[in-house]
Amino acid sequence: MLGYFHFIIGCFFLLISFNSSATSVMSSESWQEEYHLNRIENPNKALSMLNNVYSSLPPSAERIFTATRIHGFVTRRGNVYTSPLKNNTTNIYDHIESLILLSMDLEDNGDYKQALQQIKKAQLKSKNLNDLDLNSLLSIKQCRSNLALGNYYLAEFYCQSTIKHLEKTKDHYIDIKWAYRLLALSYQGVSDFKSALKANEKALSLSKSYELNDTIYNNISSLLLQMGQLKEAEKYAKKALKIREKRQISQKIAQSHIVLAQIYLKSSQYANAKSCANFAIAQLNDNTANAQTLSRAYLTLAAVLNKQSYYDEAIEYLLLALKQLDNNSNSDLLINTYQLLSSAYLKHENSNKALDYISIAIDKSQQSQNQQALANSYLIKSDIEEFTGDIKAALITRKLYENVIKKIHALNDDNRDITLELRNLLIEKEKEKEKEKEKEKLQHLKEKHQQLSAINTEKQHKLLFQIMIIILVLIVYLVLRLKLNPKHNFN
Repeated sequence: MLGYFHFIIGCFFLLISFNSSATSVMSSESWQEEYHLNRIENPNKALSMLNNVYSSLPPSAERIFTATRIHGFVTRRGNVYTSPLKNNTTNIYDHIESLILLSMDLEDNGDYKQALQQIKKAQLKSKNLNDLDLNSLLSIKQCRSNLALGNYYLAEFYCQSTIKHLEKTKDHYIDIKWAYRLLALSYQGVSDFKSALKANEKALSLSKSYELNDTIYNNISSLLLQMGQLKEAEKYAKKALKIREKRQISQKIAQSHIVLAQIYLKSSQYANAKSCANFAIAQLNDNTANAQTLSRAYLTLAAVLNKQSYYDEAIEYLLLALKQLDNNSNSDLLINTYQLLSSAYLKHENSNKALDYISIAIDKSQQSQNQQALANSYLIKSDIEEFTGDIKAALITRKLYENVIKKIHALNDDNRDITLELRNLLIEKEKEKEKEKEKEKLQHLKEKHQQLSAINTEKQHKLLFQIMIIILVLIVYLVLRLKLNPKHNFN
């Protein structure tokens, strides 16, 4: 019976040991190196490694993070990710995982507003858990959604909050480079190019020799393109492409060719731009799951054709881009497609069509509350009205454009204030935590001092007791000696 008991206890501790090792496996150097190596040499094994980690974890922040990595791994290769979670689960981590995965599906479909709503629902559910890792993961998701919606200052705040937490733990399973890449995009959104470059450089400096940096290189390329540094932008785009060709992910290869096409378009190398855009389309044509990237490729090619005055062909590709997109969404990509369609029809001198498409772009810009897209739409509309000779309407629309631009500046100032308030709130919370820690330390020291005092007092009592015993023994000894040798007393 005792043998059975020892066996059960042994199994129990073995199970605890297994779970303990599983929860930290992704942060180990050996796992990371093997995983990144397999991402190029054996993608199926890399996916299997992620699935093994997922299945070994209990419902937790780390399992949710692993699920997001698996989702990205599967979907960027043009496949559909199906969650293994049961519908009737009551575990709160399971519910949060489902909400985050749903938000990722919505992002893939361009519905960023709904994606953000799912993240907010997840944050409400996580409030009572007091799980700092989960809070950081949700902050990253908040950052991504706010970036897509153009809320750059809020995106920056959420990225900074995540970085502050992750910097406290070396080699955290949530990769801190992820937060720095998003932080760079938030700076880029408000044209703070210097800070954006620094954030990208920080992400690069944190990379291990075996890690793949194609996403960072591609992001730097887009940033340099926006800064007008076309030669440097081309260099980084090609560095990203070289890695992506080894990874053999059609979507990633296409994305790099789209950036190259945009660089060549900006430098008026229309033949090269057209070639890159066509190559991107060829990479994606047989892979309908990459609808977002395919529509971006069509849009880029249409922009090239529009510059070359091939308006009919440009319109054809823009209509193809529309077919790939959910017309009910208000994504930037959809708005940009309608704007370019309007411009193309204006160049084609079809003012009615141009006005129809720009009206849709304005409506979607208003619904998404994307002020920059709304301003660009008003500017195109004023050009159409001027072309038709309706100068009064053109002046009114131009005034609307100027008002939106003022609103953008005002919103930027408000967002700076909001971000500052949020940062101050975070700082105050950190100060409160530090005070609590100091109180706990003082209380601990006080308790330790009391314990030491009690131990010293007990030692003193023991010593006193021992001395008293010795004295008593001596007294008894002397008394007995006197009784046994009475003559000795007279001497």
